[in-house]
Amino acid sequence: MKFYIVLLSWLAIFLVACNNSSIKQSSDVKKEVTISNVKKYNPIRIESELPDVVQEQSGMIWHNDLIWVNNDSGGAPELYGYNLNGVLQQTIHLKNATNLDWEALAEDEEYFYIGDFGNNLGTRKNLKLYKIAKPEFTEESVVNVDANAIHFEWADQKEFLPQKHRHNYDCEAFFSYGDSLYFFTKNRGNLQTRMYVMPKQGREHRLQPKGTFHADLLITGADISSDGKVVALVGYNDFRTYMILFYNFKGADFFNGKHIRLDLSVLGRAQTEGVVFSDKDDLYINTEATKQAQSIYRIDWKQWIKN
Repeated sequence: MKFYIVLLSWLAIFLVACNNSSIKQSSDVKKEVTISNVKKYNPIRIESELPDVVQEQSGMIWHNDLIWVNNDSGGAPELYGYNLNGVLQQTIHLKNATNLDWEALAEDEEYFYIGDFGNNLGTRKNLKLYKIAKPEFTEESVVNVDANAIHFEWADQKEFLPQKHRHNYDCEAFFSYGDSLYFFTKNRGNLQTRMYVMPKQGREHRLQPKGTFHADLLITGADISSDGKVVALVGYNDFRTYMILFYNFKGADFFNGKHIRLDLSVLGRAQTEGVVFSDKDDLYINTEATKQAQSIYRIDWKQWIKN
């Protein structure tokens, strides 16, 4: 009898363990998400003969009829402005800054913002922005400026162990809208993106997530149209490029409006990093130098959205 009691006890423990395991596994399974409203599109290449100095161009903004970019991690602490013919017009050198992992640019009427927040391993605790006042720019080909640093952290990140390609706290995309800056994460673990909002005032911030969208992409660039009615996110999945356009939203509730997805995979395995609306709301993206030359492309978005 004792033998059967012991056997039944072990059997009960085994069944409970199996049940708990199945519950855990089911909670870890990603929900199937239906990707709808997809438009295949061939972007219009504007220029592929860009300055050699921007081979790793990442962020992208528009100012004074120039596209401004930065190189990413380990590059010089500089911004490069070139025209739509790919001719370098001006270089801005930040005297008191270091390019640890610059990934994105934003701008408003007064300032450029440089995002030093690349976080491939998910271990960084020194995320920051550099802020440059536009009035300091001159007509010289190389301009030296001082920058102010803004430090911040993701309030919901609790672990900082190395987790390459598995964590959700990388970021390569932000833009300015109204009195705030809006960040969109590059979630390596679940291919979603979270939006965080930072007020432009202050030097230290803990940012709470304000919304999540299942992008099914690694988001690498973001911008908003001049009238604030269209948001463009660009990124890639397996290095195939896609764009998501959000519209008909209220205020800054971008994810709860309508959206369409552009399949730009015709670009092949080009590493797409930046997106920008010009002051006339022409929409451009840029790519790093890979097996293809670094390039800029135009997206004719108004054929789908009557803004």
